[in-house]
Amino acid sequence: MLRHIQRDNKCVKTCLYCPAEANSLEHVLPAAFGEFKDAPNLDNYICAPCNNGPLGLLDQQIARCGPEGLLRKFYNVQGREKHEKVNPFARGSAGGRRIEFSTFDRELGVEVNLEIEKGVVRQMCQLIFVEKASGKAHNLPLHEGMTAIELREEFDRLKVIEPFETRASFNPGEREWVERIVKEVCPTVTFSESVPHSKIIETPEAKFELGERYYRAIAKIGFHYFLTQFRKYTGHEDIFSKIRNFIYQDTDKPVSHVNDFISVRQGSLTASQRGGT
Repeated sequence: MLRHIQRDNKCVKTCLYCPAEANSLEHVLPAAFGEFKDAPNLDNYICAPCNNGPLGLLDQQIARCGPEGLLRKFYNVQGREKHEKVNPFARGSAGGRRIEFSTFDRELGVEVNLEIEKGVVRQMCQLIFVEKASGKAHNLPLHEGMTAIELREEFDRLKVIEPFETRASFNPGEREWVERIVKEVCPTVTFSESVPHSKIIETPEAKFELGERYYRAIAKIGFHYFLTQFRKYTGHEDIFSKIRNFIYQDTDKPVSHVNDFISVRQGSLTASQRGGT
């Protein structure tokens, strides 16, 4: 069933997700993943505010907070020039957590955070807090431009148990701004003459926390791709109402919301197809 609005004696298609006019180009494969030859797009299916707003948040989370974010950095895949450049190893996006990429540094005796820049893995600029009683290490990534308030907030989130030992890891060129921001938070702190920034990177481990928006982004890509391949559907049909709502609506019950659409398959999909089920 087509949905349109009357304007200047012409029928204009409405957005898939709201009553506004559909007037934008939607990249089914997000532009954050690069340019694809003959990539499928949806032209005038979605309004610009929805495309750049709620749906844009989904693209941000899948491009920066999941495995795709790590691969983008490894292969140096760039998004659009106008988009904010975000280090996914230092901060999350669109409500998602940052990528935790780490390894155990034998020289420092603690776990350290890593990042990838232009395909090169390196240790991050960071503070490491080691609880004396348990030996547990907490890593706090630092980035130039970070404020003292942000540093304090990030430290409070770690919930480090006192007493603890603080270590810093950074390159020589980062020392000046690292000392400045740390002393703004703790004026009495002192730095040793040489702060080790080890280059040891052995069996790194990546951890991802995938939020509701990540799964909704996958649903969006699948739904929009379907519409590019089966043009007899407009996407407004009642049969698609649940998937449209899932894609578009944030909820205060994210887990149950996702579980309505995602389940674990116990057997192989190809095996069930061979069996005729």
